[in-house]
Parts: sequence; C-alpha cells; structure tokens
Amino acid sequence: APAMPDCADRRISRSAIAVLLVVLAVSEPCLGGVLNTLPQGLDARSPWAAGRTHLAKGKEVVASAVAVPPFDPSGLIQGLKELVTGGVAGGIGSFLVFPIDLAKTRIQDQRAVAGAEVMYKNVVQTIAKVATTEGIPSLYKGVAPVLVGSMPEGALQIGVNNIVRQTFADNLGTTEDKIPLAAEVFSGACGGAAQVVVSNPMERVKILQQIMGKQASSVVEIVKQVGIKGLYTGWRPCLGRDVFFGAIYFPLYNNVKKKLTATDKPDVYREATVMDALAAGLVAGVAAAGSTCPFDVVKTRMQSAGAAGHASTVSLRAATAELWAEGGAKAFFKGFTGRVGRVAPQLAICLAIVEAIKRIPGFEPGPAKAN
Repeated sequence: APAMPDCADRRISRSAIAVLLVVLAVSEPCLGGVLNTLPQGLDARSPWAAGRTHLAKGKEVVASAVAVPPFDPSGLIQGLKELVTGGVAGGIGSFLVFPIDLAKTRIQDQRAVAGAEVMYKNVVQTIAKVATTEGIPSLYKGVAPVLVGSMPEGALQIGVNNIVRQTFADNLGTTEDKIPLAAEVFSGACGGAAQVVVSNPMERVKILQQIMGKQASSVVEIVKQVGIKGLYTGWRPCLGRDVFFGAIYFPLYNNVKKKLTATDKPDVYREATVMDALAAGLVAGVAAAGSTCPFDVVKTRMQSAGAAGHASTVSLRAATAELWAEGGAKAFFKGFTGRVGRVAPQLAICLAIVEAIKRIPGFEPGPAKAN
C-alpha cells in the first residue's frame, strides 16, 4: 500500500497524542499514583519520565478546555427588564382595545348564507349591537384569558425581539438601531414565533368566550373541556400570522421612528418621545395587521370549533375551503377593519408604554458592547 502523505500522518499523530493526553488526565487518580511511586532519578529520556511529563500536560489541556468564564449577570438582568417591560405594556394595551377585538372575532366567525342578512356588519355596529342586546359587560367577555396571557405574550413578543436585536448589535460591534434590515426582520420573526406558545391557547379560550357570550363557560371549564391539545387548535395559522407580523412590524416600527427622530446631522437622532412611538406604532401596525389578516381569519374559524352551533373540530383545509366558498379571496379579509383597528392602536400603545418605562431609572436599555 502506498505511504500516507506526511501532512495526513502528522494530523493523525497530533490527534492521537491529544486523545492520549485526555485519557491520561482522566485516569490521573490511578495512573498518577503509579507514576509517582517510581524513582525520581529516572533518565529524562525514559518512558516513565515522559509519562510524568505527558500527564502534567494532559491535566493542563483538560483544565483549559473545561474552564468556565466568570458569570456576568448584566445580560440576564437586562433580558428580564425587557420581558417585564413588554409584559406590562402588553396587558394594558390589550385591555384598552378589547371591545374592538370582540367585534372582530364575531365578524370573522360569522358564516355567510346566500340570501340572508348578516348579523354583524362592521365594528361600530357590532359593538353597539352586543352592548344593547347582551349588555356592556359582554363587550369584555373573554378578557380574563387576555389579561392573564397578554403579559407573557407581550413579554415574549417585544422582549425576544429586543434581546435578539441587541445580540446582533453586540456581535456586529454596533448599536441596535444600526443593525442590518435582515437582522431586524429575523429579530421580529423570532419575537412573533416565541409568543405563539402563549398566544394560541389564550386566543382559543378567548374566542370561545367571545362567540358564546353569556352562555360561555369559565376559563377553567373551557380548559378542562378542550384539554391541552385543544388549546393549541389553530397553531399553524397562528404561527404564520405572528411570525410574519413580527417580521413586518418591528423593522418598520424602528425605521419609521428613526425617520421621525432624524436630525440635520447624518446618523444622529434625537431622543424618541412617546408621540414618536405612537406614530411609528400606528404606521407599522396598519401594515403588519392588514397583511396578516388571512392568517387571522383562518385561525378564528379553527379556534371557534366546539362553540354552540359549530362543528367540534375544523381542520386547516376545511377552514380555508369554507372561506373560499363564502366569497373567494375577499372572505380571507373578514374583520379587516377590526383587526387593523385593534392591533395598530394596541401595539402603538404598548410601544409607547415601553418607551415611557425605559425612562424610569434602572430600566434604560443596555448599550452595545464594544469589541
């Protein structure tokens, strides 16, 4: 057989020596005792003396390989601040626009029947109808799971987006407002994907309560009835909606805010005000909420399964086919006004609150690390 090339031979030799050193170090309690019992006056060229040398080197290799850098809690603390900030903002924003959300859900769930007049025509008419026929408290039917879930949902959505953005900034050696657009889109998508863990079960319970109104069971009863698996009904359109929403919303929000705070000097921006955050949030919210409306309609149809007068289960294919039969592509934008009218001001309020909280001493965003 032909001889191996010298370079390959050297690589194998180095690998074998490295493995041997690790084995020697791991076996040190036993082997070290044996070597230490040998005479100390051995010839330096003898195998036993070489064994002592390799054992010492092996211990150094392993020690350096398993060395753990000192724990720096600053990153964890900053991450917790981001999560708490997003959670508080999410809860307040969701509560303030909840009647619009109820109207949106009723309109999206409404089945179109040829020749029959629809019950819910638009957001304003739906809110008025529910308030007069079912009472004003019914406008907030389903708000309990939202108040419980919107805080962790907002914490995950806004917090994860901010953490990923800051991670990009740290690794690129810049500030988070100067990361590439692709990094902004990826960060927003990560925030959207993270929130599905909370948003899907929250919205499943919320939608059942909103549709059934006064006849709706309590949150606990609904959870018992549908089970854990049932809470994640509609997770695929929910995931699609939230990922695309985050990928569109957060980059657009940050870039609109940069435009609003730009000064005459290149790359120099004034401090953003609450009004800047509100304006940027509204612009980004309209674009993101409107473009993801089809995902939201399909999700509502799937998650309303099990309510009175509804099928017990609705597959993704069945929900899509049903909507297409009701009105083609237009049917996938049912409740468009309600969705935009809810999400845009809700996220604008949330991000305005985030900007306000960041002004509280101790809640300032952490600066990018210098490389």
